[in-house]
Amino acid sequence: MEESPPQQESPLRQSPSYLPLRVEPWMRGLLLLAGAYNIGWGAFIYYLPASFYQWVTESTSTVPALIKWQGAGVLLFGVVYVVGAVYPRRFWWIVPLGILSKTVGAIGFYYIVMHQSITRPYLFHLIMNDLVWLIPLTIIFVRMLQVRKQQAIHEPVA
Repeated sequence: MEESPPQQESPLRQSPSYLPLRVEPWMRGLLLLAGAYNIGWGAFIYYLPASFYQWVTESTSTVPALIKWQGAGVLLFGVVYVVGAVYPRRFWWIVPLGILSKTVGAIGFYYIVMHQSITRPYLFHLIMNDLVWLIPLTIIFVRMLQVRKQQAIHEPVA
């Protein structure tokens, strides 16, 4: 019985740097979670703007109309995150848009609604609705850029 020569592994199996990058399931799951969370929080702000405003400002003053629009925006972003989770390669731009909205929204809320004052409920709102999402959204965005770059390198030009 003759021994067959040892077969060499393909370069694709030898080096992890050649493995195709993909949108990981945890990324989709996190975007779905962000979507569900934002839909819930946005609905609360939109349908109960007085409760939200009085809680976050710790005052009984008149609720600005802007609060209801904020709720609509948060609700819309919730739906947009779900779309980004279902079609991450097509709607990759949703993630940096979300990062931008979380950053600009937090700054705008501080200056326009809070009038540069800080309450404990406001800090809770800021951390739970803006800051806590910036890190995972940024990680997902960086990964999506890597996937897009690799996809562009390996796709044939038509």
